[in-house]
Amino acid sequence: MQVKRYRANNMKQAMDAAIRELGSDAVMLGSTKVRRKGFKNLFTKPIIEVQFAYDPSKSPAVVKNNTLNTETPPAPQKEKWYERQSAPVAGTQQLEKRIDSFEKTLTDFMEKFTFIKRDVTYDYTDEVQQLLTKMLEEQVREELAHSLAKQTEQMLRTQQGTNAHEILEHLMHEQMGRSEPILHKKFSQKVILVLGPTGVGKTTSIVKLAADFSVKQRKKVGIINTDTYRIGAQEQLQTYADILGVPLGMVYYPDELEETLASMSDRDIIFVDTAGKRPGDEQHKDDILEFMRVLRPEDILLCLSATTGFASIKEITDTYGFVDDYRVMVTKMDETRHRGAVLNISWYTRKPLAYVTTGQNVPDDIEVVDVDSIVKKIVR
Repeated sequence: MQVKRYRANNMKQAMDAAIRELGSDAVMLGSTKVRRKGFKNLFTKPIIEVQFAYDPSKSPAVVKNNTLNTETPPAPQKEKWYERQSAPVAGTQQLEKRIDSFEKTLTDFMEKFTFIKRDVTYDYTDEVQQLLTKMLEEQVREELAHSLAKQTEQMLRTQQGTNAHEILEHLMHEQMGRSEPILHKKFSQKVILVLGPTGVGKTTSIVKLAADFSVKQRKKVGIINTDTYRIGAQEQLQTYADILGVPLGMVYYPDELEETLASMSDRDIIFVDTAGKRPGDEQHKDDILEFMRVLRPEDILLCLSATTGFASIKEITDTYGFVDDYRVMVTKMDETRHRGAVLNISWYTRKPLAYVTTGQNVPDDIEVVDVDSIVKKIVR
């Protein structure tokens, strides 16, 4: 990865320049306001300096040269004032990722070893043992699977005329509870803040929900995008917003949020997209808290992927632990045949399940969580 800096009079000019030269896969690292040098510029308006990370192999110029091999390769140019190589940074990031990966592996191993040592001597009947094996095959967390198996075993001994399947399904229903989708009250406005890590599918999920409410439920919908780090996200959202005929607002700084929100005072429902950041990013936490203060959202959706391992589910959930009240939307259900992740998410977050997404089609591939269907797929 390499880094480039752009200076412009406003954020849009910097973003446009980055898209033209680096492509839509570039990621904005941050922005600052700077003043031009010289006495004559002392009282002029500051300009914006924006820093972008990008993959040189995916830049428009490289793609073009790889496609048209007959073109003459461009002559080497002197490094421009806004360019800076970031190999040491990339190397440091790679080392940090390896350390994080090692820590996760070690933590998972220690948890699993401790758990096996604690539960290996428990004696299950053949019927309950088969159900336990089935849960583990469906990637239900070991600790949770054994807890459910033990409860099933105990209820079988105390309640005559029951069978293990029925008891286990009942316990899973109790664990996941009723699904709680978004409901809109007539003559009121509802703001919905959508959170989640990078790549989990927040933007696509928002478009699906916006399409459902605007097309199927005939509600007036608006979308606000605060994800300014991924420079292709705005174009993607704008395309969908134009198709759906809903207004799209772009917010670069939290203090711009009130004005954007006021411009959508006639909307029944407003979805707010946010950037995904890595765990421990205090600035991201502060931004989210500021968004919540201004927006006062009635509903918050945390997006978690069904393909994510349990250790990462814990890490992501803990990252957003500063948010007290939210519902869960499980994405990418079409990318795994296992349904244990949904049960794991419900168990660890202790939050209501709202939606699952089952593909890329808009607006069809999203549905309210069907707890009964998930339970049956895990057990049977």
